[in-house]
Amino acid sequence: MIAIVGGGIAGLSAAYELSRRNVRFRLFEASGRLGGCIRTECIDGFTIEAGADSMLAQKRAAIDLCIELGLESHLIPTNVPRTAFVLHAGRLHPLPSPSMLGIPATWGGLLNFDLLPLGGRARLALEPLIARRDDRSDESIGGFFARRFGRATVDLLAQPLLGGIHSGDVSTLSMRALMPRLAEAEVSGSVLRWVQRVASSRDPDGAFRSLSGGMAEMVEAIRRRLPAESVELNAEVDALERGWKIRAGGREFDCSAVILATPAHAAARILADVDPVASGLCGRTAYTSSASVVLGFPRDAVGHPLNGTGFVVARRTHSGRMNACTWSSSKFSGRAPAGSVLLRGFFGGAFDPDAVALSDDELIALAMRELSSVLSIDGTPQLACAYRWRNASAQHDITHPARMEQLRQRLERLPGVFVTGSGFRTVGVPDCVADGRATAGAASRL
Repeated sequence: MIAIVGGGIAGLSAAYELSRRNVRFRLFEASGRLGGCIRTECIDGFTIEAGADSMLAQKRAAIDLCIELGLESHLIPTNVPRTAFVLHAGRLHPLPSPSMLGIPATWGGLLNFDLLPLGGRARLALEPLIARRDDRSDESIGGFFARRFGRATVDLLAQPLLGGIHSGDVSTLSMRALMPRLAEAEVSGSVLRWVQRVASSRDPDGAFRSLSGGMAEMVEAIRRRLPAESVELNAEVDALERGWKIRAGGREFDCSAVILATPAHAAARILADVDPVASGLCGRTAYTSSASVVLGFPRDAVGHPLNGTGFVVARRTHSGRMNACTWSSSKFSGRAPAGSVLLRGFFGGAFDPDAVALSDDELIALAMRELSSVLSIDGTPQLACAYRWRNASAQHDITHPARMEQLRQRLERLPGVFVTGSGFRTVGVPDCVADGRATAGAASRL
């Protein structure tokens, strides 16, 4: 039997792959539900994503899994218009279309991109003339953007967009771990020209897909494919012993292999008695916490046209605490009843770790206060919910790739022990699906 520790999307993908291969397994999940950072709730006609709301279409693993699970007809694209905005100095600035990571993909888009000052636009336009960096060592996302595109792009594009996605600080987040294709584009000479080529050939249905009933449809579809007796909920793994033997819920289980599909800090605890060095490597991965507030309103209570997917916040020019807001009912169909809209505000992360300590009422009041002025909201919400994700966002900083290589070498001394999930090699739903399945394949070959 193979033990899978953790019932997030990486662990579930591993379980699905083992089930598909007719390999016996048992999945242990410490909480009372499956899905990890995928969680969908349906309340009063609203479809609420408490966690991940979509998957990147360019990375096919998650979409291909949905097709295997019979969910192809449930896949939905982002609604048009797909415009995203940056809140800067009290005003919403639309990102150019086409663009990639906020970098305009046409010269006209760059010329009219008034989020950047004229000097910043001129500096970005000069990117093809900037000498490429011969040193192939890792660097931070912030360092890369400043060097290739100019300092203004760090605070106005990189931090709001990329720092926001990862709830982190771009001055420490790793290019190699999080943006490898962009880093490799420099080898060809001009990153801007690479952006222009790639953006011009993008999927006409947009960069993201979701599921009509919410992302939890994928979780439920996997669960239905697994033998009922193979899944243990409320079963935190207390110990791992060489052999391999795990203890969970007061019982012991012998297994031929163990897949740790947990946050890195949980893997560190489980590995502590087996291999203190591997445990220490896992424990050095930092995490941040975040909170989200979901608000539903009658459509006529929101003055803004909500003509796009939402906005991110350039924090250096904003006195509030919100990092971003998704206009959920504009981004995907079926997220709100007719005549209503659904908004989702994000707080916390590397620059505001105390946000998760606020009560539900405090978070909701904060979201109302900050969104009312930006979106011209008049009235009280018909729906208000707060969610917290404590120590849930792994920070792939510039030390992370080298540390993961050390961990890989260390685990070679522990044949039968594997790690997978966002605390290790992957970021985002598609990569977690791909890595979970690949890890299951490797474990099944022992």
